[in-house]
Amino acid sequence: MKKIIFLLIHTLLFASAPDQVLKIYQAKYSLCHGQTNYQITECLLNGSINYYRLRGDRNRYRRVSKTQFREQELKGNVYHYVMTLMPRTKRYQGLKNYIDYLYSIREQYTPPRFRGNKEEDIIRIKRVLNLLQDSRLREDTEITERFERAILEFQRRHGLEVDGVIGPNTKRELKQSIHSIITKVKKNLELERIASPKGSKYILVNIPEFKMYYYIDHKPVLDMKVIVGKPNMRTPVLIQTMKYIVKNPRWNVPPSIYAKEYAHKSMSYLKRNGFAFDSQGKLYQKEGPDNALGLVKFLFPNRYNVYMHDTPTKPLFHKRVRAFSHGCIRLEKPMELLHKLGYEYDTDENEKVALSEQIPVYVEYHTVWVDEEGIVQFRNDIYGYEWKLFN
Repeated sequence: MKKIIFLLIHTLLFASAPDQVLKIYQAKYSLCHGQTNYQITECLLNGSINYYRLRGDRNRYRRVSKTQFREQELKGNVYHYVMTLMPRTKRYQGLKNYIDYLYSIREQYTPPRFRGNKEEDIIRIKRVLNLLQDSRLREDTEITERFERAILEFQRRHGLEVDGVIGPNTKRELKQSIHSIITKVKKNLELERIASPKGSKYILVNIPEFKMYYYIDHKPVLDMKVIVGKPNMRTPVLIQTMKYIVKNPRWNVPPSIYAKEYAHKSMSYLKRNGFAFDSQGKLYQKEGPDNALGLVKFLFPNRYNVYMHDTPTKPLFHKRVRAFSHGCIRLEKPMELLHKLGYEYDTDENEKVALSEQIPVYVEYHTVWVDEEGIVQFRNDIYGYEWKLFN
């Protein structure tokens, strides 16, 4: 008898017609294709993501109690129950509201085509600027200072070169269809929905933004540019805990990097650049200002052996796209982070310090988000995850 009841519950969960409001929520705010209430809910909580294409850690799978879920179905309360499981964060609600807005302007949105009709393109560009950033431009063919300022703002919001020139990259973003924009936002909303909840104090690195933020009491108290991994040596997406700092670190060259970049170098080159071999024949670089790790590194132990650190290659922070590392995260202002954590750079010796208060570190991947001023920011998909994770 118990087996029959279990089978009946299982059948109802996976065969009953879905709640129509929940089905609309799925279609509007996700890339899920669940056919029952239970399937929709599990997909909303965990995403429709192909983790095999990700370099990083998977989110913990969130399961829903079948018995509890069925109780809510029988009460006709399934939609409201599922909504209690959705995030209430500012970032999630901001993107969700933005999707509502994008749906509301679908019929008005006519992006430029850049097929040779310059006058038509100018009118359409103005329409895009008015709809996406409330530029309040007259939709005519006149090039005004206000129009030029609006182009600069568009470039800022898309992480482009802010030069006012409508070049290839700016054209690429301006001519995106409303469907493409909605899909891009949906993918990022999905990543926000399945993200692990954050406390009041943490460090956040957003890879496509090339930025790091340190939050205390839910507010950013420090931000800086970062350099992340090259597309073929991607910085991993992960959640770990910062436990140590190392002043004047020594760089132990990983075997893979040694084979590719140093095995063919002469001994004079290695010596000139501060390298030496240890007793086991492994290459390392001595501590000092010219060390690849700079004067300090921040350790959050993980299986990828990545960390945040200083760097002597400061000019690279002037680049707009900063994907140059072997996977570790290079910091623009490491000493400011050291001081915010309550420590001083007070020695010329190699020194490892255990943090008195460990700090959660979130290395995430968002190509669309709502910033602290409420402005929707877009960035290029440098690792191709918009296609790889959702294909």
